[in-house]
Amino acid sequence: MADIHARKKWGIDMGKYDDLAKRIIESVGGRENIISLTHCATKLRFALKDETKANTRGLKTMPGVITVIQCSGQYQLVIGNHAAQVCEAVSRRSGIPDSQECQERKKDRIGRFADWISGIFAPLVCTFCAMGMLKGIQGFLLYIGLYDENNNICQLITLLSDSLFYYLPVFIGASAARKFQTGQFTGMIIGACFVYPYRFGMAEHPYSILPVVLAVLAASYIERFWKKTLPDLLKTTFAPLLTLLCVIPLIHFVIETAYAGLVALIMMGIDQAYTASPFLAAALAGLLWPFLVIMGIHGELVPVTPAHLNDALAGIFLPAVGFTASCAQAGAVLAVLLKTRDKRLCAVSIPSVISGLFGVAEPGIYGVALPEKKPLLISCIGAAAGGAGLIWLREFGSGSGQPDTPVAAGIAFVMTWIITLVIYKQPKREKIEFPSIPMSLDGKNIIHSPLNGKLVPLMEVGDEVFSSGVLGEGIAIEPYDGVVYAPADCKVTTFFPTGHAIGLTTEEGVELLIHIGVDTVQLNGKYFRPLVRQGENLTEGQPMIKFDSRKIEEAGYNMTTSVIITNTTDWKRVDSTKARETTVGDALLFCR
Repeated sequence: MADIHARKKWGIDMGKYDDLAKRIIESVGGRENIISLTHCATKLRFALKDETKANTRGLKTMPGVITVIQCSGQYQLVIGNHAAQVCEAVSRRSGIPDSQECQERKKDRIGRFADWISGIFAPLVCTFCAMGMLKGIQGFLLYIGLYDENNNICQLITLLSDSLFYYLPVFIGASAARKFQTGQFTGMIIGACFVYPYRFGMAEHPYSILPVVLAVLAASYIERFWKKTLPDLLKTTFAPLLTLLCVIPLIHFVIETAYAGLVALIMMGIDQAYTASPFLAAALAGLLWPFLVIMGIHGELVPVTPAHLNDALAGIFLPAVGFTASCAQAGAVLAVLLKTRDKRLCAVSIPSVISGLFGVAEPGIYGVALPEKKPLLISCIGAAAGGAGLIWLREFGSGSGQPDTPVAAGIAFVMTWIITLVIYKQPKREKIEFPSIPMSLDGKNIIHSPLNGKLVPLMEVGDEVFSSGVLGEGIAIEPYDGVVYAPADCKVTTFFPTGHAIGLTTEEGVELLIHIGVDTVQLNGKYFRPLVRQGENLTEGQPMIKFDSRKIEEAGYNMTTSVIITNTTDWKRVDSTKARETTVGDALLFCR
């Protein structure tokens, strides 16, 4: 009966997925190792009793599996367009019911924090790189004595380079709001509260990161509560207002108090370590520095250092260690640049190395080290060694402090670079083996826009499966209205029951995935109305799905829609339009 139900449900022969399902079950440790099974438009999600029993390497190289993601409590197989069918086959073979949900299991605190920070900073990385290089130029001019505060060009460099970092809480608030699926302007207001110059006795925190992230996270839950509680007529205006009225006291009385206590505790620890041994203090500060940058605490520590450390070396202690740690970070990023084949990583790594050598570590940390994790840990070791070396040079060297910092920074850079080159291996991302298709490599196939909206790079989508490009090349659209049209003459090969995603195959063999919104599977079909069926042949411009974008956004979901060519590897080249906006029928993607 289950098999008959599956065939009716999907309208296809499920038998061709049975062999893949059998191999997947065996590779995850067998039926007895599976606690639960869920799926979304592109992924199978297992909860396993023991993840060490899973053959991760074998799964990554298995035809039909794109890659494996282990998210601190959930074992995910990225399948692509056929995830629903494969999940159904796995469910039938294992006897484990498929819940047809895409809910994330709770991750451990460290894993969730890393994912949050990486996702929040992803849209800001390129801007960080640009401003980091400008700040590096400023620092270089200061170092060689050519910086003139009265010079208009120097003033412009200072203005541009300092603005991002000073008003960082505002940008973090906007990006965090997008990550936590709440109002972006609400997030910006929360961030602005940390830099407002007249704070009624509260200190300004222009470089704050962690407090802003926590405040916006709290706001996302509070806003959802008010949207569920208030009548529809009052939601638009009063939900943000009531959210802010609840969050602002929380920021003042809870978050800032805890944050100040954390800063004082860290400063006390460094102070005590310095009293016991300057070598220990420098190594400890270097080891912790990348994490202090991630939390935004480093900007709070440097100004108060002289009050805690009481000799001639103290006043430049943390700034020197911070510069050494930045160079160590640059060494790790350079090693990643030399070993990776990921174009996105290369594009971010080059300016990150440059800014890191000038003492600005943020682009390298947020854009490369933190997402890749291992380079971050290696840079901590290099920074600790560089910090201890800095003190040694000043104790037994010239003692002037001028040449010591560059030498220590150089040691940290080279050491971190070598260790990362030896240890770091980028995870292989295997592609699905698609059947060969007839095509003319001399010509080009055009995929037209299925929506009216604003175009954004795929890497800015708040779901790493799409933004990483692991499913294939494509582009994202922030829709202006609520209708999705067929982008070409095609056949519906996969139609997700919730209506939030659809898989298409064109007559030329281009396989497409259109995924409406981020995590919208959780709505379970609410606010989506399918207009076509599985297996139906469509003509270009035919309406496929209607959705209520206003209600979906009010429910707290991001509407950014991904349009991905999932069989990218079957084509010599896939390009996207350079336009900033699109209307239905415009040329969107090109396969050659």
